[in-house]
Amino acid sequence: MDAKKRPFALMLIVVIESIILVYLLIYIHTSFKNSSVNGLTLNECNESVILNESAEYNESTERNESTARNDISQDTLSATDILSDSPVISHSMGSINNIEYLNCLEGFVDQYAKGVRVFEVDLRMTHDLQVVLRHDWRAGWQDNISETSVPTLDEFLSKPLLGQYTPLSFRDLLLLMEKHPDICIVTDTKFTDAEIVTLQFEAMLQDAKELGLTHLFDRMVIQVYTPLMFKVVNSIYPFPHYIFTLYAIGFGQTEESFEEIAIFCHDNSIAGITMWDYWWDSRYAPIAAKYGLSVYTHTVNDPISASKMLSEGVSAVYTDILVPSDFS
Repeated sequence: MDAKKRPFALMLIVVIESIILVYLLIYIHTSFKNSSVNGLTLNECNESVILNESAEYNESTERNESTARNDISQDTLSATDILSDSPVISHSMGSINNIEYLNCLEGFVDQYAKGVRVFEVDLRMTHDLQVVLRHDWRAGWQDNISETSVPTLDEFLSKPLLGQYTPLSFRDLLLLMEKHPDICIVTDTKFTDAEIVTLQFEAMLQDAKELGLTHLFDRMVIQVYTPLMFKVVNSIYPFPHYIFTLYAIGFGQTEESFEEIAIFCHDNSIAGITMWDYWWDSRYAPIAAKYGLSVYTHTVNDPISASKMLSEGVSAVYTDILVPSDFS
């Protein structure tokens, strides 16, 4: 090629490649909107929503009430307000008929009626990348659902847990929070891998935005399990309340190692630390007080053990069965 024509040819190639790139980006953006991280287009979202505590659903009525709100709306109570008044955190939304880990509507209704106002929920992702309340994908709880057969959102919601209990999506959880402005939610999202964490929390944020309920995050406490997870989650959305939970990484179970974690929490405005009940030592109490932190233990089902920990400086215990009246 003529040396004089070569620069013009290169410039032409660059222009053509730029045009192709622009069209490719437009195509990807359009495809993303129509297929979505959440697995459904906005027009196809078939939300299961909570109408009342009896587990009856009326999708169109509840959606209209929810979307009429906007993020300017604020709740009177914050997570800090509710947590400070509660000796118990209902683990997996509490047991129902002596069955644990179900995270079902009936468990919530039963625990709420007994005075529980703080609920820990387990969150998993469905095959179509929706967030639902589920501890794990063990077989036997729902027909044809297992670790090797993860359901879509619609499949998950259409199959009662153990044939009789109502499964819940993250959207349903937000609507329960909207209906009950006196409850606080503590999340257990299980994973620490940055990619999975990003998918989970972006999907949760998308649900809240579509419902116009992001203000409910002020009554939600996000459990983080590593410093990296905290950074990833906080970059997606600046949640106002965090707890650093130790079951994933553990710690040296010494005053020195506890203080290292306390310093990290204090420096990053993380309000509390959660640990296994058998890791608790009353020597941690003055360290937590020094840094303005609350300490929580899990999972405690014996009222005597729970009362002892509360008297030693633990702020609340995660529990399957205990309720506030057990400490009257």
